[in-house]
Amino acid sequence: MKFLCQMQVTFPESMSPEEVAQKQAEEKEYSQALQRSGEFEAIYRVVGKYANVSIFEVESNQRLHEILSGFPMFPYMSIETTALATHPNAI
Repeated sequence: MKFLCQMQVTFPESMSPEEVAQKQAEEKEYSQALQRSGEFEAIYRVVGKYANVSIFEVESNQRLHEILSGFPMFPYMSIETTALATHPNAI
């Protein structure tokens, strides 16, 4: 199953720069492992925002939920998820 996820991160103002840097490092490690596994197909930065658009290819809704809730930044994310299907005009 293929999904488009739009993610926006908002850290609390009370979070120190060191805590933010730690979360960013953990996030990079986690997301790159998922990319290597093939479940995380693509990630694109949204210009001008601390946000991204990502494509996931997973076996189920449950697996996507496990992946998303496993992100170290998950408590600070707003996520909009859209299931995707092949378009009949796709080559």
